[in-house]
Amino acid sequence: MEFKIIGKTRLHVDGKDYDLGPAKHRGVMALLLYYFPGHVQVDTMAHVLWPNSTSEQVRRSLQPIVSKLRAILAKSGTGASITKEGNAYRLVLDQAEVIDYHRFRKLAEEGRMAAGRGDHQTAKTCLRKALSLWSGRPLQELEGSWADRCRDQMETFDRLPAFHALLDSQHQLGEHLEVMAEAGRLVETQAPDEVFAALYMRSLEALGRYAAALDFYAAFCRRLFEHVGAEPGPELRHLYKSALHKQADSAAQEAAPPHQVPAPARNFIGRGDLLADLDALLDQDGRGQVVALHGMPSVGKSQLALKWAARHLDRFPDGNLYLELRGHSPGTPVAADDVLAFLLKSLGAERIPATGDERQSELRRVLANRRMLILLDDAYDSRQVRPVLAATANCFTIITSRTRLVGLGVRDHVDLKAVPPLSRAESLFLLRKEIGYARADREPDALRDLADLVDGLPLGLRIIAQQVAHRPGTSISELVEEFRDQEGLGVLGAVHDSDDDSVTLPVAFSWSFRDLPEEIAHTFRLLGLNPTAEFGLDAAVALLGAPEEVVSAHLGVLVRTNLLDHGNAPRRFRLHDTLHGFALLLVRRDEPTRVRADAMTRLLDWYLASSGVAAHMLDPQTSPVPPLPGMSSNAISPADQTEALKWLTQERANLTAAVPQAVRHGFHGHAWRLSANFHEAYDRSGRYEDVLASHRAALKAAAVLDDQEALSGTHSNIGMVLYRLCRFDEAQNHFKAGAEIAERIGAQEIQLICAHNLASIQLAIGEVGSAIELYRETLEAVRRSGFRDGEAYALSELANAYRRIERDDLALDFYQQALLIRRAINHTRGVASTLTDIGRLRFERGEHEEALRLLREALEVHPAGGDRDRAGEALVTITEVEYDLGRFDEAIAHAKQAVALCTSTAGVHARERQGHVLHIWGHALVALGELHEAEVRWSQAVEVLNGLNQVEVETLVQHLANLRSSPSDIPLPRTNGAKGGNPTDPTSLEVTDGGGQGGDVFTVE
Repeated sequence: MEFKIIGKTRLHVDGKDYDLGPAKHRGVMALLLYYFPGHVQVDTMAHVLWPNSTSEQVRRSLQPIVSKLRAILAKSGTGASITKEGNAYRLVLDQAEVIDYHRFRKLAEEGRMAAGRGDHQTAKTCLRKALSLWSGRPLQELEGSWADRCRDQMETFDRLPAFHALLDSQHQLGEHLEVMAEAGRLVETQAPDEVFAALYMRSLEALGRYAAALDFYAAFCRRLFEHVGAEPGPELRHLYKSALHKQADSAAQEAAPPHQVPAPARNFIGRGDLLADLDALLDQDGRGQVVALHGMPSVGKSQLALKWAARHLDRFPDGNLYLELRGHSPGTPVAADDVLAFLLKSLGAERIPATGDERQSELRRVLANRRMLILLDDAYDSRQVRPVLAATANCFTIITSRTRLVGLGVRDHVDLKAVPPLSRAESLFLLRKEIGYARADREPDALRDLADLVDGLPLGLRIIAQQVAHRPGTSISELVEEFRDQEGLGVLGAVHDSDDDSVTLPVAFSWSFRDLPEEIAHTFRLLGLNPTAEFGLDAAVALLGAPEEVVSAHLGVLVRTNLLDHGNAPRRFRLHDTLHGFALLLVRRDEPTRVRADAMTRLLDWYLASSGVAAHMLDPQTSPVPPLPGMSSNAISPADQTEALKWLTQERANLTAAVPQAVRHGFHGHAWRLSANFHEAYDRSGRYEDVLASHRAALKAAAVLDDQEALSGTHSNIGMVLYRLCRFDEAQNHFKAGAEIAERIGAQEIQLICAHNLASIQLAIGEVGSAIELYRETLEAVRRSGFRDGEAYALSELANAYRRIERDDLALDFYQQALLIRRAINHTRGVASTLTDIGRLRFERGEHEEALRLLREALEVHPAGGDRDRAGEALVTITEVEYDLGRFDEAIAHAKQAVALCTSTAGVHARERQGHVLHIWGHALVALGELHEAEVRWSQAVEVLNGLNQVEVETLVQHLANLRSSPSDIPLPRTNGAKGGNPTDPTSLEVTDGGGQGGDVFTVE
């Protein structure tokens, strides 16, 4: 909430202005706000607003206005009201700071007090905030002598003293160029003010511009005498004498080259590649080279430039110039013509030409024979710096900007270099230095998690490192969990923990955000509602509820200003994680509740509708999730299963994060449906931990809605994920819970699925007889119901069970029946999975060529089915078959593919397969005589399998020992320890997967 009387009188609440009515209404409110917390006599209102009216006329006019204002205040929900006290009115508010004028006075007083105790940095921050509130003519609706007198007093006793104090603090901080620019402007635009004149002369003197200070003094004296008929006071006379003496002293000394570039930060980290790029440009003679460093706020552009400059100052014998252009920082950006003027003054020019063209020509003349380094920090756009580039042909110029200065790259052939966030290694190094090596190295894993929270932003890393350093009694891992639980910027956005809010992320980001047009700013804020920092254009269109061409144009502006980046695929974008947190902070603060709710509804509708389309295309034989009443129908339209799976894979992070987000914000119907839609796809990819967290959130949503069918299906899905993670007791509990609910409500399909999966648990724990009995019961039930997909699952798992008791004939028959059904119903994943099972069985029976045919067919189908785990199993088996056939080069080629696939697939079984195929790979290398490479692969296999399969680990350890002493004693992988033998011996290798562990598990959507 904010009331404004500096400028048009307004009431601003939750991102919108309340209409206070016509000018007279706003005038009454302005008087109440100006005199707050005191009362305003009716006579005063009459004198100011109705100077020529009778008391009766004033009363008739005033009463309805007050009634209207009371109604507006009540509707606004601010708690403000207007009371009548005798013949006066008074505004009732909780605090004066919600009125811009009173907040201005408070901030200005805080600034003056800080300056009084020598804290000029805090003083500058407070005074700048105060002056930023002065955005128009105060008491705009009020006219006449009383109003003019009030405005004169506000100018004389409020605004100008704040400027005096601000510029004095900046002078104390050494910001002489900034003081000179602002004080010079104020001297020109205000009546002669000796305070501003003194500040201007001090800044000139501090910059060594003694002659300019003397010229200014003479001109000011003439102007002051013409205006008030007086001579300047003692302070100005003292400054005149000081400048006179210093000019005489400097005239006797040879002018030294300017050295203005500041020193870099003490703990500069990394950036070796960019420093090398700048070195290469310098090695190209360095004359006329211009490079523009751009990147997101606080990524370290300026420090990179300063670090490089500090290394090479000796290469610029004529000195160096530095100018902060204030493109994205407090204050007004330096005008292009003023940039030229500052550089000329820094080079000792006694006279500054009046026009920009003349200044450019003069700067070109002064620099004609000089080789200098020029650093222009924080440029706003190309136009701000282009005039300088035309005048600095012999100089090496570095420009930094938050904006991608495309215009300089295209028109001026400037090298544009993006400054990315720090790498993880660089981030860890910085954290170790800031936290302390001893403490940081005690928890290396937690330190990596801490670095990931900030994603390489130097300022963020230093902020979070300070938070950790200040809490030595808490472990880093505990702090990481605490920080993760915070939404938005969390601890990175906390300003109350800092004594200088100019070095906090929200303030640093706000300097880029402030210049965005409102429609672009609105787009940026709403992006904070997306579940993660990466999103597609279609999702953004849904979120914003605007045409695609409009959204695309807005996103383009954000990319150009480095507040957004392109993603790793067409039509995809990514916010840095901390900028995503900043957007979330802004959307909560600045967007009304209704706007946020509508945007969230559109976005979740789109994710839900699109995931439903993709899930049904991926598994058309499964019953779709019941639709959400009233949901928008806009959704993706994938061409086939491959495209549907690609979309679901691409959106995995958003979909899994959207479920708990939907629960937090009360979108429970969206939550459990989303979870059900992506369950099948993410079961194939092996991303079990993410899916489990989403399913648990979905279970809460279903419980809140008391939706029994949703509860039953979600219990089943959770059970399946826990089964994949080999947490069988927990899985069994969820399957039983799902089955009980399904039986109670008559949900036969879910009941059958849970029964099937309970049988799979029996098989997994070695209770083969019990599993076979349960599978046969399930098979009869699904056949009675006509559930063909369920029949195929039951047949496949019966086959897995019979393999356990070495009834390969029955297993093969059941597999063939399952394959026929899956081909008939076009169940792509099932076809690929069953082909893999049959291929493995044929291999174990010594039917190598038939096994290869089936496994190769499976590999052709697996990409469309998306089951990475089973695709890895097919590749591992092909490797084994080819090794047995003596095709060692082919076996190694497939082993490489298998390792790559298993490495990128989550889950215990993927790791076991990875270790096993490394084992076979090593044998193939031994067969080819490449013993050193075999040692590498077997060592890797030991590392992967350690803690998973100790029997195979012990075998590998013995292999490694024999490899170093007597390679001929290494047994072949399919002779069960026998020495020697034929590498093409078809003797069966023991199955390490255990059949049902990697087999089909029934899923519910």
